Amino acid sequence: MIASLIIALHLFGVISLESATSSLYIAGALLIIAEFGVISFGLIAFNGALAIYAAYALQTGSDLIFGVPVGLPTLFSIAFIEFFVIGLVVFVHLWLRKQKYITGRQAMIDANVTIIEWDKTSGSVNFEGEIWKARSKDALELSKNDIVTIESINKLELTITA
Repeated sequence: MIASLIIALHLFGVISLESATSSLYIAGALLIIAEFGVISFGLIAFNGALAIYAAYALQTGSDLIFGVPVGLPTLFSIAFIEFFVIGLVVFVHLWLRKQKYITGRQAMIDANVTIIEWDKTSGSVNFEGEIWKARSKDALELSKNDIVTIESINKLELTITA
């Protein structure tokens, strides 16, 4: 997407050809280097390679990039596709963040457990077939097989609420 912006600035006459090619080479190299630190499955490096190729094509005077003439329609098409892909990735990421946890500590919070034995503020509970130590902040009168909710987890001890 950065290559599209630099080429657009050149096509609109905001920056010179020399500035555009230098910027594209630098941006391309930085994008390829950034691929080592960011997991993007090659998308960042691919954009970097395209930026370097576009800089080379502009520097040699060729108006063709992979046989396609470099113009505003091509530029806006590429930018639209990149914008769409980025938008799709952001949408999927936000959707996945809203999903309920199914494993780990986060999945245990607000889950129901069954009392095995209880004495005012501490005892043991059964959570999905496993026996856990449990505590409560307040003294609770609970008996065997009562159902309570996990409030928090501290190491291997559950904090419960009635």
